[in-house]
Amino acid sequence: MKAPEEFFYIEKEHLKGRKIFPFHIYLYNPNTNQHTPFLYANSPLTSNKEFFLDYALERHGEIAIADNQQKTFFTIMELSKEDIPSLQEQELEEIEIEREKRIQALIEKRTNNEESIFDLKIGFKECEKNDNFLPMILAAQEEIMTFGLRVSATVSLASYLAEKILSSDNITNRIVAVSYFLAKNCDIKDEESLSDLICASFFCHLGMTQMDFYLNHKPQVELNDTERKKFKKHPGYSHHFILKAQLDISDRCKHIIFQHHERYDGSGYPSMRQGDYIDQLALIIGAIAHLFEYSQGKVAGTKKPLRSIIKNLKNKTLTSGLELEFGDKILENLSLIINTEDEQSNLNNRDSENMAA
Repeated sequence: MKAPEEFFYIEKEHLKGRKIFPFHIYLYNPNTNQHTPFLYANSPLTSNKEFFLDYALERHGEIAIADNQQKTFFTIMELSKEDIPSLQEQELEEIEIEREKRIQALIEKRTNNEESIFDLKIGFKECEKNDNFLPMILAAQEEIMTFGLRVSATVSLASYLAEKILSSDNITNRIVAVSYFLAKNCDIKDEESLSDLICASFFCHLGMTQMDFYLNHKPQVELNDTERKKFKKHPGYSHHFILKAQLDISDRCKHIIFQHHERYDGSGYPSMRQGDYIDQLALIIGAIAHLFEYSQGKVAGTKKPLRSIIKNLKNKTLTSGLELEFGDKILENLSLIINTEDEQSNLNNRDSENMAA
């Protein structure tokens, strides 16, 4: 049965102890933001079913009824809309009022000045040229802080982290901001997916704090087998931290944290997954994190311009520390952002002119 698109939510007491209902009952899972059929119309609410219902409610699940069955529900249960809190118009919290102000301010800003909209190609080029990604970071912060506050815990957390942390130029914030805009450029634009990416970008390297200090300061290509084996444990440590802390984020976000060092061709770690078995958001974070780490000398020991690294990745140049595969879609979008094809075309034109001369 295809789930309806609109629901309202009730408490268990609204079922009034009945065992059979002439309407379908759904369960809402806040971790996946999905509604699944729980009890079909005229099917009995058995003791096993009720036990599972209590189990789901204890874990913040909710009982949902399709909007198109409101009339049947209220008639049979002898209730009215006034008895159902989810159907009441709720007063906005102060934080929601602030969010509405931000949205209006952003709309007015972009309406009055189109140049205020962050242009990814131009903006990335300027940030790279000046080695200052603060404009891009603040542009990402401005957008993320308008995310909905009642969508899911992960979306709310992404907005909160952006407000509190995404305001200075450092490698973590560079990874978050560039990953965010690259995902949008890959046509990933829904708030939940972007929030999974944002939170995972902030948390994916938590595991580094549990490793020997020198492992994070020695170029990765110079690690010996024992050191490399230790280094490869950090995605698992990061994932473990999140689970132990019982941080209320989506399962997808947790998977992205665990997979951010997987590579499209199966050469990554910790599970050597490949292709579509890796979440695309994990590949995006992995690509951007590796770019910035390589550019700062953390991978090969020498610093290198970002555009040069991207060109080497795209052309599959055999360079130590760049024998990686993130998938054609991600590399194509990276190349478009920094105009590597235009740059190569300009170089070819110059060569032709020199030869003609």
